[in-house]
Amino acid sequence: MQLPRLLTLAALAALAPLRAADPAPATDFSALKTADEFWQHLTKLEQPPTNKPATREEGLAQAREWMSSVKAAAEAFLKAYPEDARRWEAKLVVLRTSTQLQRFAGQKPPPADERPVLDAVINSADAPAKTKTEAAFMRVLTYMGEVDKTKPETFVAFHQAAAAFLAKYADSPLTEQMRATQLRILANDPTPQGAELMDKLAASPDAKTAEAAKKLVAKRDKIAELKTQPLDLKFTSIHSKDVDLALLRGKVVLVDFWASWCGPCMAEMPNVVGIYQQLHPKGLEIIGISLDEDKEKMQDAIKKNGMEWPQYFDGGGWKNKISTGFGIDSIPAAWLIDKKGKLRETDLRGQALGEAIVKLLGE
Repeated sequence: MQLPRLLTLAALAALAPLRAADPAPATDFSALKTADEFWQHLTKLEQPPTNKPATREEGLAQAREWMSSVKAAAEAFLKAYPEDARRWEAKLVVLRTSTQLQRFAGQKPPPADERPVLDAVINSADAPAKTKTEAAFMRVLTYMGEVDKTKPETFVAFHQAAAAFLAKYADSPLTEQMRATQLRILANDPTPQGAELMDKLAASPDAKTAEAAKKLVAKRDKIAELKTQPLDLKFTSIHSKDVDLALLRGKVVLVDFWASWCGPCMAEMPNVVGIYQQLHPKGLEIIGISLDEDKEKMQDAIKKNGMEWPQYFDGGGWKNKISTGFGIDSIPAAWLIDKKGKLRETDLRGQALGEAIVKLLGE
């Protein structure tokens, strides 16, 4: 049971659900005569599929089937050997796979619901230290799942949980990943406490942490500077139409940085299209900045998703001239421009994005 599994499932969690979660497969475990045999089977089953799917849809189906199989085996192990010392790790396996399968089904399990299981592992008398550490790490991630830019207190709660983990498990291999997670949250933290922590980490004796934090500080300062005056953005769209933000004063503009190869981007796109259809008549405009390298794939995504707004494309991928000029280092990135042409928001998705646009339209 190694750390890469955590990373794999975390990456899969960012993808959108395509249909209801598959039921756990009916598997016959009768050939496994001992707890050790069963555990070896589960450990082998946890290894991600090695065959490369042809499409994203096929990859998601493969992931669902894989996680359903792992979940079924872990549950069967717990039923067959409820007193085995490895039961605590099996409980973590069930929790991880159950949570991800729910997300694939379009459900969002409350992160707080996971904490009783994690607390039981952390406080158990016989769970291995490594398993307890992993449970403590997962517990901090539940606070990450509650982070909401409209609720500053959720950032404070996450940072408190992360700091407690780093203090207690300073020697764990997971500390590096925790610091990286903390920095990821800080990138969008609107609170004064977050800004203070970012500056503190930029002065960290750990060179890797300091370097990453300094980049975030530079990005924060750049965004702050961009918000001081109307944003300058001009280009010729893929349909040879001139686009100029200066000519869109009086409108609310969403500048959407995206790519057809970006799973989270395409997961969010139905929401963006729906917002456009509802609010375009009320004064919303959208401008797309595609970080694709393949123009045909980009155009297919535009057609498939009904993206009716102008698009910029130069084939540069992450070296896209506009996105690099604005310091974009992750997508999707939704920049909201108010009626005066000023940048107001840089990282909203889902319902929060629509609510912010409605608010700006009312100003």
